[in-house]
Amino acid sequence: MVNKFIDRSNYIRVPASGLKLGMFVAELDRPWLETPFLIQGFTIRSLSEIRKLREYCDFVFVDKQGRLWGDKKDPLRTGFGMPKRSADGSGEKSLQKRARRVPESSLLDTLQARSEHQVKASVGEEHPAAREAYKAAHHTVSGILEQARLGNALDTEAAREVVTGCMESLLRNPSTLMWMAKIKHVDHYTMEHCLNVCILAIAFGRHLRLDEEELVKLGAGGMLHDVGKMQIPDEILNKPAKLSEEEFAQMKMHTEFGRNLLMKSEGSMSYAVDVAFNHHEQIDGQGYPRGLFAKELSQYSRIISIVDAFDAMTSDRCYGAARSTLDALKEIYRQRGKQFDEELALEFIQLMGPYPPGTIVELSNGFIGIVLSSKEKKRHLPEVRLVLDKEKNKTEEKVVNLLDVERGTLPRDWLIRKVLKDGDNGIHLEEYPVRSALAGMVPIEDG
Repeated sequence: MVNKFIDRSNYIRVPASGLKLGMFVAELDRPWLETPFLIQGFTIRSLSEIRKLREYCDFVFVDKQGRLWGDKKDPLRTGFGMPKRSADGSGEKSLQKRARRVPESSLLDTLQARSEHQVKASVGEEHPAAREAYKAAHHTVSGILEQARLGNALDTEAAREVVTGCMESLLRNPSTLMWMAKIKHVDHYTMEHCLNVCILAIAFGRHLRLDEEELVKLGAGGMLHDVGKMQIPDEILNKPAKLSEEEFAQMKMHTEFGRNLLMKSEGSMSYAVDVAFNHHEQIDGQGYPRGLFAKELSQYSRIISIVDAFDAMTSDRCYGAARSTLDALKEIYRQRGKQFDEELALEFIQLMGPYPPGTIVELSNGFIGIVLSSKEKKRHLPEVRLVLDKEKNKTEEKVVNLLDVERGTLPRDWLIRKVLKDGDNGIHLEEYPVRSALAGMVPIEDG
């Protein structure tokens, strides 16, 4: 719903079909949290942003004063953001050339043509199978990293087997394993990071409507992407301070070490070799180890690059505290088209939303709960499992569906006020497993 209290004297309402590069979008026809755009007000700089705006909005408001037009004259005077066409058409050609600087994502070109994966089980119903898949994967990743530490060939067949189990669970309902991927321990960062990237990568691929074989390849690439780190000296890998230039040069070698370990392992996993070697490359050519550009990077590497960065940013590390989900997504948004593939970054933000499963939240009425799941285009209104009451005492476990606020059956004080860190108010996520009993929980009702 459009905000009725904003002064729009400096805005012009533009239909989504009329959006052009260079426009400054000041307001949408719906809440910002219902879209993948985390910055409330931005200059359109890519065709993918235009497509996303058209997907979510019927119209938007743009700033008619030309504020933040990318140092250009007001594009409203030249056809909504298109430069004046010179006699030889060079102005338009220049803009088109810039728009093509980052190649279009072939995965997303056919997104709408692929069948959407349907949820087949509730969070509670999926929990037993998800927990077994998680435990098996946890054990296998630990073993593979030990093999990598010793420089031995890796058991890629075992990796593929447990990835398949995770994929099957995530297809039935992605929320349960995504919840488990939020449980982290700083002392086991590398192992848990590999497992979490596997889970989140499959969930992302599910969102992109990849088929089962593609999901297994993507998950295996995520699980094995950092195996080369086990060849890095512990004093560098676990240093609780900024690395020196020499130490960072050594750290960057983990991509080559990972590639070499996978190349000598049995089984055809060229996709995992590619991901291990290239997940720190960037779209703009500023990454490592080879400084590749967008056209030289596979879709798997582009996806793992985003997921790897997100999980790293939202994890406690030996040298720094975790960032919130929202802060991490904002950083991915800021780096779209530079470090990360533009369209994939927007799709990942759409998948995660501000409150992914396992997020601990405080509601406006003082209750504290843990996010269970949410509807794809209503990520700001998830289902929340209550754990503490207004006085911060343990309460009978119930589920509140924040979509009921929008429906008018719950008061607005049930909306989320802020996100908490794991451990705040004595709430540790691993002490609150997604139990099958959730299926029988009584929902909160108004009054």
